[in-house]
Amino acid sequence: MTQTMKNQTPPPSRPGRPGQRQRERQQRKQRRQRRLVLLFSGLVALLILVGAIAWAVVAARQSSEATARADASATAAANATSAHATSTANAVNAKATADVQSLIKANPKGPDTPPKVDGTPQKTASGLQYIIIKPGTGATVQSGSTVAFEYTGWIEGTNKKFDSSYDHGGQPFAVTIGQNQVIKGWDEGVTGMKLGEMRRLIIPSNLAYGDKDQKDQTGKVIIPGKATLIFDVTAVSFTQPPAQQQPGQ
Repeated sequence: MTQTMKNQTPPPSRPGRPGQRQRERQQRKQRRQRRLVLLFSGLVALLILVGAIAWAVVAARQSSEATARADASATAAANATSAHATSTANAVNAKATADVQSLIKANPKGPDTPPKVDGTPQKTASGLQYIIIKPGTGATVQSGSTVAFEYTGWIEGTNKKFDSSYDHGGQPFAVTIGQNQVIKGWDEGVTGMKLGEMRRLIIPSNLAYGDKDQKDQTGKVIIPGKATLIFDVTAVSFTQPPAQQQPGQ
């Protein structure tokens, strides 16, 4: 049996198909090329991603630095503006204080009778009359302005003084214009004044207290009904809204 097996002729090998090895080599080459292309594409994508991240970091840093510079510039500008405003306010307040002291020195108390003034009174449509005794150089008093005034008031005809801020230590009287905090003649008469201006107001009774007597706490008549009032008023400074009564009350 062994002999028989040794003598057997092995079957002939099957010949390969024509071009098969060449195709296999070509396929292996194409697979390598695809892998290289994929690898290269991955590397390129990775480089792009890294570049984008780096650009974003740089842009964010530049934006942060620009914002910081802008904030610093804005802060510096705000500080400069605030300092200028504070300096201006201090200068204005100092001038107002000096003006008040000068007025108090000139008027240790309100004059008992109206001082003589030059000029022809200007009359408004309402019947109010006024004379500019001394022009002002400051800002203009407008409706809504809160202004501190020095004043003295008399009753026309008798020329009797009924009130004066100088009789109260020269403490300026503050009022917000156009808010019905004072008689109509005051609201109208001081509107348009400039700070530092002194103006005489001649206020008919219909713009003052009308027909009603104005009495003090003891019941004494201070301002009789139907009285025309005379005020010498000086606009001293702009100030904070007040919480006080009308002059003469």
